[in-house]
Amino acid sequence: MKKAIIIPIYLKPDQQEGLSTSEGLRLGKRAIGSLKVLEDQDFTLILPVCIDIGGDVGQDALSEMDQFVRKEVKAIRPGRTLIFSSRQLNHLREYLSRKNFETFSLLVDLKGFSKIRNVGLLLAQSLAMEAAIFIDNDEVVEDPNYLEIACEHLGRRWNGIEVLGKGGFYLNPDGSILVPSQELWWRFLWNKTKWMNRVWEKILSSKDRLVPSPMLLGGNLILHRYLFRSIPFDPHIPRGEDTDYLVNARQWGFSILFDRQLRIRHLHPRRTETYFLEELRGDIERFLYEREKVKAGLTVSLDPYPGYFLKWTLYPMALLTSLLLGLDHLRRGEWEKAWKCTDNIRLLLRGRQGGWLRYLKFRADWESVMGEIQRGGLNPIIERCWVQ
Repeated sequence: MKKAIIIPIYLKPDQQEGLSTSEGLRLGKRAIGSLKVLEDQDFTLILPVCIDIGGDVGQDALSEMDQFVRKEVKAIRPGRTLIFSSRQLNHLREYLSRKNFETFSLLVDLKGFSKIRNVGLLLAQSLAMEAAIFIDNDEVVEDPNYLEIACEHLGRRWNGIEVLGKGGFYLNPDGSILVPSQELWWRFLWNKTKWMNRVWEKILSSKDRLVPSPMLLGGNLILHRYLFRSIPFDPHIPRGEDTDYLVNARQWGFSILFDRQLRIRHLHPRRTETYFLEELRGDIERFLYEREKVKAGLTVSLDPYPGYFLKWTLYPMALLTSLLLGLDHLRRGEWEKAWKCTDNIRLLLRGRQGGWLRYLKFRADWESVMGEIQRGGLNPIIERCWVQ
């Protein structure tokens, strides 16, 4: 089986000179270096790299940053590595426009969790990969048999179900699986940890190795080509693209199961107050968007998580939680952050844009684009992306 490990890398240096010390690069190098532990080294490494420096950045500057990243990666993994950065993005968009996919090309980007994953899948398709294995840059592989476990049963039948995708656990730094409780008083109504852990507890108590799950983790996700050439990530969802992918796949009759043996160490950086503020906003947007899909009818159960947040109670919970977070910032004299919390209230009042309608159009274009790529359309671009 031809395998691609895809690690999206996010670089947000304050300026071009700060790239060498950026946290995103440090995490990415750590994740890439951890792959040396794998007994099976027969894989291609795909690195979609988002260089988000802010403002207008010229092609010369992007080229310099691209070359710097290549040099850093080559020192860790010199062979069978492909880097697709913001420098190559324009070439891809130009190719898509020439093929009359102008609208589609506007949704192909390296900024945004779902969009950067879609770029990884487009590259995997161009290389005729049979399995796309997503790992996040704040993780490390510790099990030498990780690839063997990841690909086991993929593309085959399990208890009468064709397994075209698999999800796995995150291991906390201490080796545990349940999400640690966060003592944030303003979030007592928005207790995602409680409902996520109920999902994990149910999976852990199962006697079967592969089990259905209402949620997935994008940093430990395996997709077969029969699945990813037909189902893309939804580019319109701000976060939670992994579980949303499960919903989209199931609606078209594809099965993604959770593998109790598939585990990877998650070592995320320390989360700041800014992170929690952005996370809450992203979650509200995501649940509102997913709720529109749920209202259209689903063939998969999303309870207890994220289903708990997709009911009508989402509105009062989001409102009260935003107000409480605002009060928490006011209590500490952080007026600007407190004001930003009111933006969440505007989200609740904003008209909804139908979740399925926009995704249906994107998915139809996706299948056509995948067909063009299969015929070798991206080869000239790909040749410039290899680390040499």
